[in-house]
Amino acid sequence: MDFKNNFIRVFVSTSTFSQFSKLPLEQLKCNTNEVILNSLNRKLKKNETSNIIGNFDGIIAGTEIYDEEVLKLAKKLQVISRVGVGLDGIDLDYAKKKGIKVLKTKTTPAPAVAELALGHILDLLRKISFHNNNMKSSNWKKMMGSLLKGKTLGIIGLGSIGKELVKITSSMQLNYLAFDIVKNNQFAKSYGVNYCDLKSLLENSDIVSIHLSLSDENTQMFGLDEFQKMKNSSILINTSRGDVINEHDLEIAIRDGIIAGAGLDVYEKEPYKGSLTGYENVIVTPHIGSYAKEIRETMEIEAVQNLIQVFKES
Repeated sequence: MDFKNNFIRVFVSTSTFSQFSKLPLEQLKCNTNEVILNSLNRKLKKNETSNIIGNFDGIIAGTEIYDEEVLKLAKKLQVISRVGVGLDGIDLDYAKKKGIKVLKTKTTPAPAVAELALGHILDLLRKISFHNNNMKSSNWKKMMGSLLKGKTLGIIGLGSIGKELVKITSSMQLNYLAFDIVKNNQFAKSYGVNYCDLKSLLENSDIVSIHLSLSDENTQMFGLDEFQKMKNSSILINTSRGDVINEHDLEIAIRDGIIAGAGLDVYEKEPYKGSLTGYENVIVTPHIGSYAKEIRETMEIEAVQNLIQVFKES
């Protein structure tokens, strides 16, 4: 390595980097001078990112916040290389102004996230976790579940993950509704997806699955008004971004039987330790949407290669 004799320090913010394959970390160490890993085993808080950002030339980033306030503290940062495709936590305009390159991977976590969403759906419909927890407590108690077959699945955000969810459930004789600003009519025709407005989707879906990138327009998009439009037999799945949902209102909807249940992988504040964990009809997982080792390894290698390429060109 000789990138014009520069001393390159890199911080890896993702808490499970190179956990399933040593190759990403080995490639990173071979092409930089110093690599510091996130030792907290969780997503960094904004103040923690602020405290470290001034010390590094490059960052292998997770979903932590890099807004203008944080980026102002970046004294020598040249590149933020995201493990994944979402850039909604990064102020791209300010990064460009400071000359910081922001890169994402070509490989998407769509198959992994879509499969997790399906897992949440099946768990809620067949009450798998409920029965598992009872049996492990020596309680042989049965509760009637519901079929997925024949249900109407409403997908909010028919991007790569939403499309993948349609593909992997296409043999289950579902009806599909979709709400999205950008429409792919060819895909919709091929898989029998009907685009509609948000109100119609909420009123007519048995399962509502959210697959949105976070923006100013959809922050706190789902509150009590939206939940009250849903069937009281319907379930909500969120594997996108926690800030899309008002968690206080969601708890009211769960507590009062406005909806039948929810499957959550993302939260307004992570790690999540809130009161929604106390409901039997709420399935919670710790933001593991992309945590399928095959997908994860590929994305980590791409993120490392993206970062190295910036230093080679600088």
